[in-house]
Amino acid sequence: MKKNWAKSLLGIFSILTLAACGANDTAGANNGDTASTTIAEIQEKGELVVATSADYPPYEWHLVKGGKDTVVGFDIDIAQNIADELGVELVINDMDFNGLIPAVSTGKADLVIAGMNPTPERAENVDFTDVYVTTKDVVLIRKEDQEKYTSKETLKDLKWATQKATIQEEFLIENYPDSYLQSVGKWGAAILSLTTGKVDGILMVETVANQYAKSNEDLAVAEIDLGSEPNQAAIAVQKGNEDFLETVNGLLNKMQEDGTVEQLIEKNVQLMEESNTN
Repeated sequence: MKKNWAKSLLGIFSILTLAACGANDTAGANNGDTASTTIAEIQEKGELVVATSADYPPYEWHLVKGGKDTVVGFDIDIAQNIADELGVELVINDMDFNGLIPAVSTGKADLVIAGMNPTPERAENVDFTDVYVTTKDVVLIRKEDQEKYTSKETLKDLKWATQKATIQEEFLIENYPDSYLQSVGKWGAAILSLTTGKVDGILMVETVANQYAKSNEDLAVAEIDLGSEPNQAAIAVQKGNEDFLETVNGLLNKMQEDGTVEQLIEKNVQLMEESNTN
């Protein structure tokens, strides 16, 4: 995987629709059945159940087109490729981010693909593939505050929002323990708090922050280097399911080596551009 893709593509990302991030009626949504835990069971059932949190463009997001709400993104395309290789249907289960690990660890989903960082804490409950994307954290602010927040020192009294159960939440708790922090299940709630003045900034990965800034003229990414650890994304599977992990990891590595992952990223950039002009 070429890890410099974000630098070359960030300037051309755009979005038409970030539809109701909490929407439950997604195409192919799981109805609560327990997911299969082995390749043979998955193939016998004919479904690969994938848990995600579809408010994280360009990884995964809701696109409404022609009155139809569809979960799209390069993570979804990666999952589709894995399902195709296994010869089964892809079933997407959209949920709050903090529900993803429990979903796969209890067998309600076969895997998690949601731009998830493979932290040691998460690895206590699930197993991870190799990393397939790396990016960094930034602060999303109101555009009117760009001259106000220009350095790490100016963030001292900032009211924060970020997503529950993320490394961003951990970073804020550790580095800004005395600051107000709103932890949300979906990014849409954080964006609303920012635009209405309930918080002053949102900590999120650069790729995602750029999408929200481009889709909302009142928002901007602060030009501040927080010095936080780079964000890495990997796929999570049920712990101890070594055969399935090896299979998924092999398929993912193949997609990285032959350029498929980067092609899927570019495909979704084009999708967002086309949507923005319709």
